[in-house]
Amino acid sequence: MKQVLALGFVVGVGLVSPAVTANTVTKASIVSSQNTPDLSCEIKTPQAQVSVVYPTADHLPENLLRFYIYFSKPMQREDILSSVYLTDSNGNKVEGVFLDNRFDLWSADSTRLTLLFDPGRVKTGLVAHNAMGRALQPGYQYQLKIDASAIDAEGCHLQQAYSKSFKAIEADYSIPDASQWQISQLKQGSREALTVELNGLMDHLSLAYRMRVKDHSGATVSGRIKLSKQEQQWLFIPDHPWGNRGYQLMVDPVLEDVVGNRLSGLFDQPSLAKESETGQQWISIPLSVRKK
Repeated sequence: MKQVLALGFVVGVGLVSPAVTANTVTKASIVSSQNTPDLSCEIKTPQAQVSVVYPTADHLPENLLRFYIYFSKPMQREDILSSVYLTDSNGNKVEGVFLDNRFDLWSADSTRLTLLFDPGRVKTGLVAHNAMGRALQPGYQYQLKIDASAIDAEGCHLQQAYSKSFKAIEADYSIPDASQWQISQLKQGSREALTVELNGLMDHLSLAYRMRVKDHSGATVSGRIKLSKQEQQWLFIPDHPWGNRGYQLMVDPVLEDVVGNRLSGLFDQPSLAKESETGQQWISIPLSVRKK
């Protein structure tokens, strides 16, 4: 199935805001609800539904740190994990997977839920990991389920249940490396997208907030960020045509992949020396401009 971009991010001076552009996700499916909707909600249109789930890939490492679920309308925050859960290939619910935090894992507008895998089970050497192991086992199929019983801020159930299927693969212990990225040339006088081919599955929010394009004066270039190839490609479309010089791609060293590994060190084995060495200064990558 061809992946359709589900979310864009608008970049301005001091601004990053999400903009929904579609709601199709690779290897995800919407399934009919068997629940009877509240009669009082039937006349309300549109009803809330799941817009997209990140990561969009259908092969995910066993040390995956987060899922992000975007809803089309604000949701009730309490008791959401009674409607959101993981099942194995036999349809059995996998217990003790996600961190139960009622409020802090929601966006301010209650439309994005961050499902955080219990870090105690993900990270090696901790009590929970030693006692229970990771929730995901390499080689096995899983489904992330969002039941229609989830309730929006108006007290109505979701229009439909939602399911994302994926296969767990071996743990990822590689540090993202910006020096390995393939970066396109800018075309002077055009609004052609700057394209960055990344070396791994990256966290989509990190890509939205931790990468910027700046001009010769150091000002942030306004435009739109789009993600493709299962968050392995970052595209930036400027609001105005490219000039002829002085552009830099700025990258925050705390940019993360889907397992929490950063440019500055591994989530599982953080490198304090490297963290200190970078000094948390953004990395500057000169961009090449192709003249007309």
